[in-house]
Amino acid sequence: MKSSSAKSIALLGLALLFVAAGVVGEDVPLQNWTVPAYHRGSSGGLTTMTDVTQGIAFVGVTPCRLVDTRQAGFPAGYGTPALVGGSPRNFDLNSDPLCTGIPAGVDAYSLNITVTNTQGPGFILIYPQGGAQPPVSTVNYVAGQTIANAAIVPAGSGGGVTVIAGVSGTDLIIDINGYFSDQFNSPNFFSVVSNYQFGGGVIFGQNQNTTVGGAGGNFEALSPINGAAGVFGTATSASGAFTFGGKFRTNSVALDAAGVKGITGLGDPLGDDTDCGPCFVAGVRGVSGGPQTTTQYGVIGISRRRGVGGVLLNSTTGTLADGYLGYWDGANAFAGRFFGNVSITGTMSATSKPFVQPHPFDPSKEIKYIAIEGPQSEVYFRGTSQVSQGVTRIAVPEHFKYVADPATYSVLVTPVGSMATVAVLSEGEDGIVIQASRNVRVHYVVYAERSAIKNPDPIVENVHFRPETGDAREFASLPDSYRQIMIRNGTLRPDGTANMETAQRLGWDRVMESRKHPVPAPTPE
Repeated sequence: MKSSSAKSIALLGLALLFVAAGVVGEDVPLQNWTVPAYHRGSSGGLTTMTDVTQGIAFVGVTPCRLVDTRQAGFPAGYGTPALVGGSPRNFDLNSDPLCTGIPAGVDAYSLNITVTNTQGPGFILIYPQGGAQPPVSTVNYVAGQTIANAAIVPAGSGGGVTVIAGVSGTDLIIDINGYFSDQFNSPNFFSVVSNYQFGGGVIFGQNQNTTVGGAGGNFEALSPINGAAGVFGTATSASGAFTFGGKFRTNSVALDAAGVKGITGLGDPLGDDTDCGPCFVAGVRGVSGGPQTTTQYGVIGISRRRGVGGVLLNSTTGTLADGYLGYWDGANAFAGRFFGNVSITGTMSATSKPFVQPHPFDPSKEIKYIAIEGPQSEVYFRGTSQVSQGVTRIAVPEHFKYVADPATYSVLVTPVGSMATVAVLSEGEDGIVIQASRNVRVHYVVYAERSAIKNPDPIVENVHFRPETGDAREFASLPDSYRQIMIRNGTLRPDGTANMETAQRLGWDRVMESRKHPVPAPTPE
């Protein structure tokens, strides 16, 4: 028994015929068709069905025949019998054995709906299985007609659709040439699975505009919740030495180019597309535009073992020199650890400058020596010589002459084997002449100041131990002996916070004020 609404639909459907090409006879070939435009509020294409969630993407497939009620040889549920007027029939489209590869989680299908062998005037309603009947038909027909119409049909329960032949029965043919999806693999709203190999990508984005800056892809995370990310990549294999969650590359060798540029929310102080001095070519560049405080970093490496690792590849020999910033050996934390060459231009601030080497007998130990410190930048060479006929002459190595100030030579001599009186008769680039009261071996050390670096007054303006935030945590990493000195000289209070009287007297308070985090502007109502 038909409801009054079904009769209204029939009358409305017969009055509102869609533009569709009639197909003569019962030969209905499988061929491709133009997929109707479909998005919320679309002005083109078929939008009379239930809307699909925004953000969907279309995946095209080779045209395939899902349903043909004329064919007894079709799999059960997809072939005979013909539709009976007013009797709904469900079709599980993503489980059709004739058209495989349609995944679960499809939002909508791109279908071509054909009726043939029509028994009288009627119409086709097609809609998501388990959903409400649409108010407008997809295909309208008269007796003996073969007619088709393309439609985007949302998927219903289990990926199925429901079809009703209104008023008069008919044979039904359903072809597919693609589907829409916004969720293949929960909770990912769009996913494409492929076994594409050799440097290719499952998804490829290319901006072909070469006249202005552009991007091949743009990703945003609007969530303020901790852990939100604009892009999240995972290499899921638990093995493999060269697997990466994300890999980015620049082919440019121009200065300031970088494979990855990470910028904090405080922005790039130089501007997003401004050179930085230049910064040279980099694999990774980290930028923080925040105030000049100890809490702002361009790059932070956090690890239970090595914070930041750098590897320098010798282009001639292929050997590696590496170093770490931030290191944990299982018992002790280190601010930095380097193997190979480290170049520092300017001042290196350190509480001490030790070097270590392996213990020769105990593998659980290492030897730690502290570098000699003084107010001068000195060089030296040393050795042993034999005094003969009361005199010995020591030649100055050529390399020493290149770096030493000849006016600053200083020689220490120690007799070896027996008592003797020794004296330095002359010292300079022409050689060192030593006289002794007897013929003995002597050990000698020749010191000089470096000629390229003149030693200034060792008492200089404080730039490393002035407070920038006033917080007690600012100098927490210093040795306690250093903090006690800073309390004694008035830089800090006993609780470790900045002594503001000293800061005001020396003008540090103005710098501290300028480096505070900016207060966010109130949100307009």
